[in-house]
Amino acid sequence: MGYCHCYTQLKSVPDDQWLLFTVQLSNVFLIIQNRHVPGYKQPLVLCTSDGRYPLLQPADLMVQSGIRQPAISFNGEEKEDLEYESFFLGQHSSGSEFCKTSFNWSPDRPYDFMVKVTLLLAHRFCIGCYDISSDGTLAEWLDVQEWLTKHLGGQWPIPEAILNNPE
Repeated sequence: MGYCHCYTQLKSVPDDQWLLFTVQLSNVFLIIQNRHVPGYKQPLVLCTSDGRYPLLQPADLMVQSGIRQPAISFNGEEKEDLEYESFFLGQHSSGSEFCKTSFNWSPDRPYDFMVKVTLLLAHRFCIGCYDISSDGTLAEWLDVQEWLTKHLGGQWPIPEAILNNPE
């Protein structure tokens, strides 16, 4: 199955929201290091955007983009043929930015789980900053939502465009 996760950055993320978002993303990174992610064949290995070097600590998810802005970036593992398109989410908007990441999902591409986690975290903590949509099934997003609730507690709203997506 192939599908796209899309987001448009509507405005820059305020520093306090970005901090909350990245702290929770770091928590998820630490949790998945020692636990199998349900629905995926292999342990989740995240790599640099080129897929060559494994990310070993939460800080490795955080990069400085070409315009010197904080961002989140990762990919699957190239040597295992698990990379696809690099995921990138920046803190600051240029005002007309459209970002699209598409995935050919299979159980062999476990980093898609982390893409959905990152987008749900951004939706909750970076309020009004990103317009997020996906043509993946609602059931897949509900699985990630359930995982977040189990491991981090709280509620993890699914973006409206995903809830209203006809399957």
